[in-house]
Amino acid sequence: MALQRGVVLGVLVLLGLGVDWAALPIPQDTLWPLELTFLLGLLLLISHVTGNLAADFGLPRITGYIVAGLLVGPSGVELVTDADVASLTLIDQVAIALIAFSAGAELKIREVKEAGRAIASILVSEMALVFVAVAGLVLLLKPVFPLTAGQGWTEAIIIAAVFGSIAIANSPSVAVAVINDTRAKGPVTSTILGVTVLKDVAVIVLFAIMLSLARTMLSGDGGGLGLALAERMWWEIGGSIMVGAIIGWLVSLYLDRWRAEPILFVLGVAVLVTIIADRLHLEILLTALTTGFFVENISEVKADRFVKAVEANAMPFYALFFSLAGASIHLDELRQVWALVLLLVVVRAAAIWWGTRVGARVGQAGPAVERYAWTGFVSQAGVTLGMVTIAAEAFPEWGAEMKTLFVAMVAIHELGGPVLLQKGLVASGAAGARDRVEAAAGPAGAAAADAPQPAP
Repeated sequence: MALQRGVVLGVLVLLGLGVDWAALPIPQDTLWPLELTFLLGLLLLISHVTGNLAADFGLPRITGYIVAGLLVGPSGVELVTDADVASLTLIDQVAIALIAFSAGAELKIREVKEAGRAIASILVSEMALVFVAVAGLVLLLKPVFPLTAGQGWTEAIIIAAVFGSIAIANSPSVAVAVINDTRAKGPVTSTILGVTVLKDVAVIVLFAIMLSLARTMLSGDGGGLGLALAERMWWEIGGSIMVGAIIGWLVSLYLDRWRAEPILFVLGVAVLVTIIADRLHLEILLTALTTGFFVENISEVKADRFVKAVEANAMPFYALFFSLAGASIHLDELRQVWALVLLLVVVRAAAIWWGTRVGARVGQAGPAVERYAWTGFVSQAGVTLGMVTIAAEAFPEWGAEMKTLFVAMVAIHELGGPVLLQKGLVASGAAGARDRVEAAAGPAGAAAADAPQPAP
């Protein structure tokens, strides 16, 4: 047994040795160790206080973390600058890996199969309606919309299509964090996680297609770009799933043969996944999510110890991740375009609500999913900003204005999305379900918690 554990650890170490460790995802002008330690300690202390205050007022803790970052960031007292946030990229990405581990472990094959029809119908319906609603609004406001004013209809349609495809994206990180914070479980949470994860993949594909078509129609030289985007897209998706599956299989082998609580081991795997994904140009969220999925669904001892180890590591990383997200919010950009941004936010939210209800009815998902699952699809964060950055670089003539609008939208969604999701989980009866199951089942609660819960 010791030999088997050694072999598994050896393979993981070899994976790490194959990485260029000198090229970590850390900017060259990163903070000195003393400054970095002070900054981390400051963020953790303030986040702890604001997170507890948020909980006292019945709000999700991550809302408190975001507010902490907002207070100390450029929009507050400026103790944390944009350069400081960039210096903490590695910690940011490790947090994403831990969040994705937890999300993947929640995707049980049995439950996904049972909810497969509902997940698929909600995914298609919601994506279609959000795209049509947001793109349609951009075209409707063509004479006054900053990106389309003065443009011809061909350019306006292209801009609207790119804008609509980015608006579809939501934040799996926020969904997982709020679900864990509220100890939620049941059909609503399973549907939210399933749709959110699949949408993260689908929106990357859709965005790549839209960007390629836009470049082709505007400049006529998009053929090469389209091929390059296709190759990159398939590598990011297929490679992420492949690498995540390999690491998940190795982790499951290790957990099956070592019964101790693997807290430090899981943290090390999160760092390893982060660096491998960065160096191989993979999608870190998808890689780590696949790792968690494989641990949950192929490990003989299930993923209880894995999830508990993730949760043991997660709290300080959650606090840092969301406080850094708060520090990245620039309220001055929101003030410049607040009326238009509010209109976009309202139209997008209405389309999400309508699309989810239509999809849930078609997929026969049940009344709780139909009423409350939409609250898990409002938040936006990293994926959205990543796509906006790519679009801004591809189309500098209007990309900067698009980035300003989306950064402002993300600011609103980061602040309001977690609160909305928490209220939805409480109203649906999903919040606290894990604790109720464990309390009712006693020592067998952990095993019973894996059983699907009936819809309210």
